[in-house]
Amino acid sequence: MKRIFTLLLVIFLSTVANAQCWQTISAGNLFTAAIKSDGTLWTWGDYQYGQLGIGAVTTDAGSPVQVGTANDWVFVTANWYTVFAIKSNGTLWAWGQNTYGKLGDGTTTNRNVPVQIGTDTNWQSVSSNINNTTAIKTDGSLWSWGGNLSGQVGDGTYTNRYTPVRIGTANDWVSVSVGNSHTLAKRSDNSIWVWGVGLYGQLGLATVNLKNVPTQIGTSTDWSQIEAGYSHSVAIKNDGTLWTWGYNANGQLGDNTTVNKNVPTQVGTDTNWQKIKAYEHNLAVKTNGTLWAWGLNGGYQLGDNTLTNRLMPFQLASVSNVTKISAGGHFSFAQDNNGNTFAFGDNSDGMLGTGDYLQRKTPTLIFQCSGLGLNNALVEEFKIYPNPTNGNFNIEIGEDLMGAKATVYNLLGQKIKEFTLKSTTTNQTLNKGVYLLEIKKEGNKTTKKLIVN
Repeated sequence: MKRIFTLLLVIFLSTVANAQCWQTISAGNLFTAAIKSDGTLWTWGDYQYGQLGIGAVTTDAGSPVQVGTANDWVFVTANWYTVFAIKSNGTLWAWGQNTYGKLGDGTTTNRNVPVQIGTDTNWQSVSSNINNTTAIKTDGSLWSWGGNLSGQVGDGTYTNRYTPVRIGTANDWVSVSVGNSHTLAKRSDNSIWVWGVGLYGQLGLATVNLKNVPTQIGTSTDWSQIEAGYSHSVAIKNDGTLWTWGYNANGQLGDNTTVNKNVPTQVGTDTNWQKIKAYEHNLAVKTNGTLWAWGLNGGYQLGDNTLTNRLMPFQLASVSNVTKISAGGHFSFAQDNNGNTFAFGDNSDGMLGTGDYLQRKTPTLIFQCSGLGLNNALVEEFKIYPNPTNGNFNIEIGEDLMGAKATVYNLLGQKIKEFTLKSTTTNQTLNKGVYLLEIKKEGNKTTKKLIVN
């Protein structure tokens, strides 16, 4: 891509970058989107489909550029040349490539600035990839749109959808991850469901090659996290074990082979896996904050100073106390508990945001957070739903609160129960009454009232 920049500009942007504290960083395909701690939205990297969201441009952005002037962004995800973002008022916005209508605006026209998708104000999370998009609303309903040639939308048809359509009638969906050809979703009972293409076993349904409606994988209800990668799937169970299935030519299943698997298969015996992110390679974090990587390594995205694929998870010892990770097309990000951001991998389109186009073969500190790290700014908001409830309820948290301690008190201040939040969604039951639910991590705590009728 065409690149025009001066040494003075690079020096200026690098100086500004040193003070940047990022709430969320999402690595896409050759570009990145992120939200600062002040709620502003930024992008950098490849520009060609409008995914930078800054209008008609003809050059890549090697450093962060702000998208508009709004400071009320709370969610962002960068995908296959598209970005989806949610504002604090629950509205959904999208831009970038619009193949098969995957932006959901009723057209197939690429967008180079954010456009609002519909008028609903209760969007919670989104995941997208090459052809299609799936999202969850705050009421737990599941919605999907885009290319549907192989049932990727999940609505029981093979018809492309240009605006969001509801999938089924369930209201207990809590997370979703869209791969290049299949989708994984988790319900509040910790079961996982899948649909789309399964030619390499990525559906985890043994011999099934295609599903056009959500179908449960097995009968287990102990799944904590899910990630759909490039024709493979990765998941963590509540007991901290790691499981993979699907395409394995580059070792992305982490089982020390290159043999595809068509059912979930445990990786090793460790029971302290906490977070995962998947693309053609995988990143993972253990409960002790160590960073691990495996799979395809064609652009130094594994951060081990080689271009050798890794068939098993290996530790990147140069980074510690990792709390957030993101895996993109041949590049990676990791953030520590002080909010500092490390990057590694390909940088040919400026997707690392370093102000240059030089690859980083090992984790390199690119954004140093000078005032808003986890120790100072957390605890982030958490959700309790339904509330009021008839006794059964869910606690939903962000990834930063994984491992936090939850304590339930009655209005007399008496402790009713205490437990650790091992997944982003935890189901609990209480008798009739009014309670205070406290979540505490690293010396920070936040409390909400819960009413049980």
